[in-house]
Amino acid sequence: MKSKLAILTIFFVIIQCDLIFTQEKNPESEVREVLANFKKGIDEGNTTIAEKLAAKGYANFIGFYNSLVSAYQQAQVPFPIEIGHIKILKDERAKAETYLNPDKNLIVFTLKKENGDWKICHLESICFPIYEIPNLPYEQIYQLPEDKRTWTVAEIEMAFESRIFYQLKQDHGEEFAQKFFLDGPGFRVGMDSWLPFLEGAAQFAIYYAILETNHFGSKCVITRASYDEAEIHFSPLTKLEVLKRAYFFPKFSFEEYQKLYNLIMENRARACGLDIEIIYNVTNCIIKLKKIEKK
Repeated sequence: MKSKLAILTIFFVIIQCDLIFTQEKNPESEVREVLANFKKGIDEGNTTIAEKLAAKGYANFIGFYNSLVSAYQQAQVPFPIEIGHIKILKDERAKAETYLNPDKNLIVFTLKKENGDWKICHLESICFPIYEIPNLPYEQIYQLPEDKRTWTVAEIEMAFESRIFYQLKQDHGEEFAQKFFLDGPGFRVGMDSWLPFLEGAAQFAIYYAILETNHFGSKCVITRASYDEAEIHFSPLTKLEVLKRAYFFPKFSFEEYQKLYNLIMENRARACGLDIEIIYNVTNCIIKLKKIEKK
């Protein structure tokens, strides 16, 4: 009887060890553990753990992590994180959908193995909520929410413009690259076509505000609009926000893009008989337009 109990005990221990071993080696559980350590580090104000969680050379995560530590240590409240869909991809990376902060900001983490440990190698705030291949034929194509659609358009265009600018600058010089983007006469034709019953500074301001809002989702208020003068407040101008938040290469510096943007807008304003002044505040800007007096 004792020998049977001993055998059963050994068998039970083997099964338990096997279950524990299997659980430890489960990739999804390991990814959840990384995210748990991410939360724990922020709650404890641990500024050293970021380097242990980040993949080699991924400094963007370290900056992101440290900003959260600073905010939550100052607020003295626990860091909220909700974990959504997790998937281990066929290329052996992992994707983890998370919702952070009280506002439940979406962040999708990408993780990869380094020396046997999962490391965070990318994070992104865009996710189309499609987790499996849809049933075919797929006719009801997912429609992007307005804010994601306009951001995607702005990010794709900014990445394309950056690549074109740097290639032209390399091949033909900076002045040539800048002139490539000037479109004043075409802007005026578009303005007169789409807003045929408005004139002057008001026509320019309203047309440009419509383009920016509908194409790129820029938030703006027109505070003045008449034949002689107009003023638009952008909070933010989406392309400036893309430069601040998006990751692509090559990418304009703020100074480079502001210089190019000024040239483009000045060229448009002159084609429409207007003077223009642009005042920047990080990603916000104010545009002031005034009709040029004929001499």
